Amino acid sequence: MKIATVRISGVCLLAAALALAGAAQAAGKPAAKSLDKAALPAGFAIGKGQPPLALKVELADGQARSTVVSDAAQANVTASGSADGGETMLTIRHDLAVALKFDLYVSSDGERFEYTSSCAVTPGISSFEMWSRPIRAFALGNPRVVPAGRMACD
Repeated sequence: MKIATVRISGVCLLAAALALAGAAQAAGKPAAKSLDKAALPAGFAIGKGQPPLALKVELADGQARSTVVSDAAQANVTASGSADGGETMLTIRHDLAVALKFDLYVSSDGERFEYTSSCAVTPGISSFEMWSRPIRAFALGNPRVVPAGRMACD
């Protein structure tokens, strides 16, 4: 069960309790709640937390147009994880000039992935997603630019 999402910006701390739930993808289709690794949507990258997953997201005409796994020097998005006492935290950060929303799947065994809610990532501010259970792998994909007034966590 996902227990909280935390954002830190200077001295501002915002925490919101979130439950696992399906959400609509950018195309308006509901995300599958549970998938085998091989059935993850095209374009999703799988990370294990350490080393950090490094992605290069290309923007064109105000939209995210492509995403590729990259080396750390070329990446503009990083996602890293840590575990402590059975709890897992995923940190997502990017250095683009716009807010981005990703779809996120998590896995306790590295083979079966569950869709989970996530928050948009504001430029220069890390987004922290937390679960009260061990997460062995995560899949991140479907990046999209989020309008300034639409920073909801879903």
